[in-house]
Amino acid sequence: MTYGKTKDSMKIENNRFQFNGTVEKPTQGSLNLKHPARPAWVYVENSTIEVNGDFELKTQNKELINVFNIKKITGSKSAKIIEEYQTFYQKNHTKENFRNLLFKKLDTFIEQNKSHPFSGVILGELALINPVLSKNELNQLYAKIDTLSQNKQDLEMYKMGISNLDKYKVGKPFLKFKLPNTQDKEVDITSYLGKITLVDFWASWCGPCRAKHPDLIKLKETFKNKKFDILSVSSDESKENWIRAIGKDKLTWTNVWDQNKKINNELEIQGIPFNYLIDEKGFVLGINLTIEQIERILNEKASR
Repeated sequence: MTYGKTKDSMKIENNRFQFNGTVEKPTQGSLNLKHPARPAWVYVENSTIEVNGDFELKTQNKELINVFNIKKITGSKSAKIIEEYQTFYQKNHTKENFRNLLFKKLDTFIEQNKSHPFSGVILGELALINPVLSKNELNQLYAKIDTLSQNKQDLEMYKMGISNLDKYKVGKPFLKFKLPNTQDKEVDITSYLGKITLVDFWASWCGPCRAKHPDLIKLKETFKNKKFDILSVSSDESKENWIRAIGKDKLTWTNVWDQNKKINNELEIQGIPFNYLIDEKGFVLGINLTIEQIERILNEKASR
């Protein structure tokens, strides 16, 4: 794809797609193949941008979908900005001092890119989906961005996440709830006191959720003698689909059903998979952690 400062036009030739036009600011768009498909997200801006990639068929929820894989983007300042942040995150996210490293990185990164909408994306996700930083740290970073240049939905994500951090953030007591299991018997979250518990939010229709199940099974097996357990909370509408997925994925731990999304809504969970790691006394140890981060915390606890 080529995007430049010319009158809007579009042309497809020799497996190449060309689009010409101008934008007022870097704008996120997507490259879509014939439905059913998974979009590839890119920023367009006023420069000549080339996107190289290929496509393949993948199975998702027993359905073949078209997937466009971006291999390389040239001529895009936005792509370089995103790559810089993603490289930093992947390199450092398992380190013990990651929180401090992340805040220091973003303090400079956002100062340099305060008008780019990707800064709003980062803060929205860190506030609502992946709350690694404290409310005070996030507000310091938010004060640096040019809010007029950000997308409204990212700012709304940020505000929603910030309002929730005081309730169930790291170090705070986790939400107490009771939900039915597969035999319609109520399971009380307080029955897990005395052991570290991963509360995992998922649904049978969520591909990324189910892709994580093999890793969760390994995690459960590795720490089976370390007072560790998993409680999975499904937001499925169909009980049959939920129970069928539990059997197919071979989940051996307790699963409960949040049919009306009451718990999801109370925690203001906007996307799954999502998790909370709870300590022996019912306090939040971590939010939306990776498998590597969970393993590190469990190993630290076991060594004490």
